[in-house]
Amino acid sequence: MAVDSRALGGARYFYMVTFEIAPEDEREFNEIYDNEHIPDLLTVDGVKGVLRLRDGEPNQNGWLVYSALYLIATPELPDTPQWKARSEIGRWAPVMRPRLKSRVRRTGTIVAAELAAPDAGTGRDDEATRAARS
Repeated sequence: MAVDSRALGGARYFYMVTFEIAPEDEREFNEIYDNEHIPDLLTVDGVKGVLRLRDGEPNQNGWLVYSALYLIATPELPDTPQWKARSEIGRWAPVMRPRLKSRVRRTGTIVAAELAAPDAGTGRDDEATRAARS
């Protein structure tokens, strides 16, 4: 399998941030991250997309573990002035950052990626497949 950067919007690198948050902060965390922080960072030239992930269970300390996987054009993008400026906009920096229990950052190269066709699992374009695409 090779990297089809067209399927990833031209991204050749990733930036992953993993957070631990208290369960009582989850609603506000998601609301701010989804409605403010991600849209702000998607305006940075070179950000091709983002996936948000949540671990299935709280960790050993009872914290919820969330990750954001950004698809980026260059590995230094998260350290640029443009990225940092967009990260300070809105409620993310003053409201959520102080409430994070931990934050781990990783950047690297996308070595392989392949996306299945929308109906790859069924072999047909049925109603459920069309609904999942919309």
